[in-house]
Amino acid sequence: MFEKVNKFTNGKKTSTMLIIIAVFLCYTGMYAIRKSFLAGQYVDLSLGFGLNAKITLVISQVLGYMVSKFIGIKVISEMKKEQRAIWLVCFITFSLAMLGLFAIVPPKLKVLALFLNGLPLGMVFGIVFSYIEGRKNTELLAAALSATFIFSTGLVKTAGLLLMRDFNVSEYNMPFFTGLLFFPLFLLSVIVLNYSKAPSESDIKERSERQPMYKKERNEFLRKNWIGYFGLVAIYVLLTIVRDFRDNFIVEFWADQGYSGTPKIITLTEIPVAITVLLIAAAGTLIRKNKLAYNIGMSLTILGSAMVLISTVLFNNHLMSPVYWMIISGIGVYLPYILFHCLIFERLVALLSFKGNVGFLFYIADAFGYLGSVMVLVLKEITGFNKSWTQFFVSLNITSAIMIGMITLFSMWYFNRRFLQRKHKSAAMLCS
Repeated sequence: MFEKVNKFTNGKKTSTMLIIIAVFLCYTGMYAIRKSFLAGQYVDLSLGFGLNAKITLVISQVLGYMVSKFIGIKVISEMKKEQRAIWLVCFITFSLAMLGLFAIVPPKLKVLALFLNGLPLGMVFGIVFSYIEGRKNTELLAAALSATFIFSTGLVKTAGLLLMRDFNVSEYNMPFFTGLLFFPLFLLSVIVLNYSKAPSESDIKERSERQPMYKKERNEFLRKNWIGYFGLVAIYVLLTIVRDFRDNFIVEFWADQGYSGTPKIITLTEIPVAITVLLIAAAGTLIRKNKLAYNIGMSLTILGSAMVLISTVLFNNHLMSPVYWMIISGIGVYLPYILFHCLIFERLVALLSFKGNVGFLFYIADAFGYLGSVMVLVLKEITGFNKSWTQFFVSLNITSAIMIGMITLFSMWYFNRRFLQRKHKSAAMLCS
């Protein structure tokens, strides 16, 4: 059977399309296990100490996910190719089992169950991305992977809401059954990815060879590029905070707007966001020059911050409907967020020509991104911010959009200066 899969996935005409489908289904399977619990509101769950149950559950899972990202800085950057499929299946199976525990354990242990559920899931992205990085069509493949950030998060929450509404599944059992529903597709996708064609010689020539990155190489990269790189990390942290808040509390936002009985709106409003963002991201494949691609990605990040800022101000002044606001601000947040995954970090690796992989760059950014997300949620609880979810989201959008625009301009200047220095150094070496 596996020989037939290997032959089929290595075919010239089928390989790219199969990888596109496989990465989408693989990460959708992870989202079904990570995000489905967000479809519940858990108003009857008493945790004591005056804690909001939904926020506490979100913080607990994100803490586990964040710890996983910090662990992944080392694990993902050093992971060997032959270990990937085993770890993928083990991580997802363990997290699904934790959702089973979430359904049956006493209230306070539900918090622990979700922490354990999130603990291995933060490393799934790095493993899946390692199958597709370093190719001439990485942007196209990464766009399919990134589609899950927009489309699948709404899909799995819609599936969870429908299970509760139409099949009388309790909100505590719903996350496990939603994850179980997608689990067979996840297993099939892992088999396809594991037997798909590796990057060709021409891929390696254009994008540089991707290798395990050990402590020495990691420290060397940071020593040379830390100022500009941590500027990129700051942008990514802000994008993650806004995107994560939007994702975690989208059900509450639509309830604020009077759409609590319309579960499909979560998916329907994300479809135009997904289509717009993914078409732009996939078009990055057409840009062969790495420097041009990087600068376009950063320019689109500035454009995205402007879209978020302007649409939020219009909505806050009752000049834009909530549906249009969520679509336009969604494009403004997800476009740069996905470009970091599809294009910006990928082309930066190629431009700087260091021995390593995108996983290292991602996992520092992701770890601090989710740390920022947790801090915002905790701060909201500590300060007793008692306004509506919509008002909090408006304030978060405006502040983040202004900061993203400013830091992006700095990071563009820094790395373009670095690229120019490298060019002059190479020219001087040729002359000597």
